[in-house]
Amino acid sequence: MVSIQELFRIAGVIALSLSWSPSVWGACAGPQALEARLHAHPDAQAHIQLGVWFGDHHQYDCAIKNLQAALDFDPTSPRIFYLIGLTYYVSGQAVEAVNPLQNAIRLDSKNLDSRLILAAALSQLRRDAEAQTQWEEALKIDPSSKVAMDGLAKSLIAETRYAAAISLLDSTVRNEAMTLDLALAYAGAGNLPEASAVLNRALRANPSSLGLTNALITVYVNQNRYQDAAKLAEKMVKLYPGNLRAEATYLSVLILNDEFARARPVGQKLLATAPHDFESLYLNGVLDREAGDYAAARSLLEQAVHVNPNHYNSRYNLGVVLAKLADYSGAQEQMEKAIELGGTEPQIRFELATALRNLGETEQAQEQLKIYRQELQDRANRTLAAGKAAEAEQEFSKGDIQKAVELYREAVAATPRDALLTYKLALALDRAGDTSNERAALSKAVEIDPDLAVAQNQLGYLASLQGDLSSAENYFRLALRAAPGYTQAWISLAATLAMESRFSEAQEAVTIALRLDPQNTSALQLRRELTAGKNH
Repeated sequence: MVSIQELFRIAGVIALSLSWSPSVWGACAGPQALEARLHAHPDAQAHIQLGVWFGDHHQYDCAIKNLQAALDFDPTSPRIFYLIGLTYYVSGQAVEAVNPLQNAIRLDSKNLDSRLILAAALSQLRRDAEAQTQWEEALKIDPSSKVAMDGLAKSLIAETRYAAAISLLDSTVRNEAMTLDLALAYAGAGNLPEASAVLNRALRANPSSLGLTNALITVYVNQNRYQDAAKLAEKMVKLYPGNLRAEATYLSVLILNDEFARARPVGQKLLATAPHDFESLYLNGVLDREAGDYAAARSLLEQAVHVNPNHYNSRYNLGVVLAKLADYSGAQEQMEKAIELGGTEPQIRFELATALRNLGETEQAQEQLKIYRQELQDRANRTLAAGKAAEAEQEFSKGDIQKAVELYREAVAATPRDALLTYKLALALDRAGDTSNERAALSKAVEIDPDLAVAQNQLGYLASLQGDLSSAENYFRLALRAAPGYTQAWISLAATLAMESRFSEAQEAVTIALRLDPQNTSALQLRRELTAGKNH
């Protein structure tokens, strides 16, 4: 059996033997100085330098050949494997990037860059569980890595683990990408007011951000605040004249607001400007569908699906149009595809049931109607829970804690598997002084979602009040496993370790807290106390 190192060594020898063959390397002409250096002293560093130069100049095949040749001289170099994986990744070859990056990590498990690029490549390949592991390992290396927190948050959101994503992001300093993640997580968890608040705070700091503005428009739409969404979208168009995405967002809001008279000229202008753009085709197809011009709508929506076959709403709209044209088989196909792509709106099930009934598939139609009714009930429960939670927050802010507790209980009863709402109930119980029920609610929250860091941290706090330092430490570590950037949990862990006379570990924990938040007064005070204790 030949080892991996030997295979790479053989590959490197072959590459080196061909290194000056015009048929293989003739097109790979680097700077004269680097080429001369390689001729005079052919070693790993010379090939690396030339490989990096080719990579910087987007000559990726030449870069790979030089980096592979470098392995002949140093077949166990994690840096060379990393550079090969990075080159494959930036050149759009995610599949080829995975193996060398895994080798780089095998040889140097603490290299942050290798973890980040491997996680990104795995995410691109939809190997989400493996990617999540790499994001988590990256955060163990550097708990303040915004790239890793953004990547892990997106992975959690993709799995609909919204509470875990909120825990990861809510208590750390965020860049714009992380702010968008947090807003999306709140929206996914059904807390649209908090999503709106997050985005409004960020927009006050950066009012010209296209990404933040677009996200806030989406939240307003989901809150049925169509007038607010339209005003913001119109402002965005003025801020970014000629920007197709801004104009498409404005058009979509006008359609949602049933302002078809205003939407029609905007849509015609967009279609004339970008006749092959997905949003242009899709939105104008929706306009034609609303106008009853089903033949025109079918043409535009079919083109939209061809451009972006993974957009479930274009599939749904095309299905509706096909049903109107009595193509029930085609309608069934599009509705089923919309569901497969993640469409959860109950109306999709209803339209699918209608198509099936017209095809004579009565039993299947009844099954879809059953799912439709259940989804309507689930949506009604979520709406009820959101309303009760909003009322509870108002009562909480007014100081009527008992009323807030009652409302949170009603919200949790409507959606008993909502970890975040259960946690909010626990906080209200804490303010009411009901520690026993608070602990029960917190335990239920982490049973639903073990990665709800805020709940784990609060359980640690309660354990520390009881003097159970071992349990407190365990809860704080669980919180940090879920949210490595959670400054307060690092401080709490440091304090607990100090009470256990584990001063070296406590110093390490408080150092991480200050790396995350250098001006944190609690962490600074604890560091002073630890230093004073060490000196005595």
